[in-house]
Amino acid sequence: MRPENRDTDAGILFGLLEKVTMNEVARLGHARIVLIEDDLESRESLRMLLEEEGAEVFAVADAEEGVETVIQELPDAVICDIDLPMMDGFYLIQRLRDHEIRRNLTPSIAIALTGHDGDEYRLRSIGEGFQYFMTKPAHPDVLVTLIQQSLSTRVLS
Repeated sequence: MRPENRDTDAGILFGLLEKVTMNEVARLGHARIVLIEDDLESRESLRMLLEEEGAEVFAVADAEEGVETVIQELPDAVICDIDLPMMDGFYLIQRLRDHEIRRNLTPSIAIALTGHDGDEYRLRSIGEGFQYFMTKPAHPDVLVTLIQQSLSTRVLS
C-alpha cells in the first residue's frame, strides 16, 4: 500500500466495518413488535433490547391494551407474558388469531413469555395460537435470534 493511500484506504475499511457491525447489531431490521408485559422493569429492558436490534416496539402493560395495539398496528411479531392482570395472554392470542382469520391477514409471529416452565403452559400456549414458548428470564440473544429467524421464514412463506 502506498503511503498516500493509507488514510483513504483506512477510511473506506472503517466505513465498511461500521456498516457490517451495524447490520449485525440491528438484526430485526424495521420489524414491528408489540410487547405485552405487566412488569415495568422487564417491559422496559425488553423494549430497549428490541429497539437496539432495529425493531419498532409498541410496549404495553396488559392484555386489553395489547389487543387494541395489535389490531391497530398489525405487527410482525407479538411477545406476550402469559400471566397478566385481569386477562391473561391466552385471551390476547385468541383475540389476535380471530382478528387475523376474519380479516384474512398473515399471522403475526407470537411468542409466549412466562415464568412457568411446565409442559401444561407450553402445550396450552402452542394450542391457543402462540408459535413459540419461552421461559423468563428470556436470554436476549436467543429471543432476538428466534424473532429474526421467524420473520425471515414468514417473509419466505
